[in-house]
Amino acid sequence: MARLHEASADRLLTLLLDEAAVAELLNMDDALVAVADGFSARGRGAVENLPRALLRHSTGTIRITAAVDEERGYHGVKVSSSAVFGSNAGRILTLFETSTGRLCAVVQVFGLGALRTGAVSGLVTDRLANREADCLALIGTGRQARTQLEAIRRVRSIRRLRLYGRDISRRTAFRAQVDSDIDVVECDSVEDAVRGAHVVVTATSAIEPVLAGSWLEPGTHVNAIGANDESRRELDSAVVARAALVVTDEPEQAQYEAADLIRPVAEGLIAWDDIHGVDELVSGAIPGRQSPDEITLFESLGTAIGDVALAARAYEAAVERGVGLRLPDLSGQVT
Repeated sequence: MARLHEASADRLLTLLLDEAAVAELLNMDDALVAVADGFSARGRGAVENLPRALLRHSTGTIRITAAVDEERGYHGVKVSSSAVFGSNAGRILTLFETSTGRLCAVVQVFGLGALRTGAVSGLVTDRLANREADCLALIGTGRQARTQLEAIRRVRSIRRLRLYGRDISRRTAFRAQVDSDIDVVECDSVEDAVRGAHVVVTATSAIEPVLAGSWLEPGTHVNAIGANDESRRELDSAVVARAALVVTDEPEQAQYEAADLIRPVAEGLIAWDDIHGVDELVSGAIPGRQSPDEITLFESLGTAIGDVALAARAYEAAVERGVGLRLPDLSGQVT
């Protein structure tokens, strides 16, 4: 990615920030602050979020999300496309300055999305997991699993990791990258990994439940991040039924996209009014954990709230540090 010249002197830049630039500009600490700010602002009524819209076509899908952050002064639209483009090029966010409508940046958001997803789980885990939680069960060993581990380690002193993935070679490779101060156990089943864990993360592409509520110990906190499509499901209904508190990043979106919740609601085990937003938790509108023995659940879907917050942070850092490719004037004004 080309670097800017005298970027800090020009506040009217339109930048292209590719994956390499995003990785240079943002880390997990940035992400945790950004998503906390974004959901806090939503709790104050300063952020509007558009629940994800989905269009299917002959070779894949197009997913569209958007959010406006009046406090920070940005809004953004994210388009994720499968099949037509490559996995990275097909996830783009356009970031605008709200007061003027100026296009600030075009941002590739494959890596940013994984960072955001991990950070939101970290944010919720910090508020719902027991303070002494030190054993994490991680189901899945892909890119999302890595940022989940990274974020949760920022908010809890994880000393033990119980790891399960269907692909043994990938599981072993994942284990090799975990810091040596964590005791890692590769497990032969999801149940073996979950039994006795204080925090459980499901980061899979499962279409049928992989986590059973009967396996959860009292006091467990669960982050379910893989089932963000109505055709996918990671949790059986007992997980939801046992949870004293269920939160999600976008309750409206959950009603047509989260099979993990749609099924238990249809079965009468929980009502939609019992499912709360992350912004309510962060703002204090609802209480968090009420006792050490409660089971708590976060159903992650992915919203533009965190994407816009992180893209804005990356853009401001890019201008200051001279990172990114400057685009020609895209205002459309005739000169």
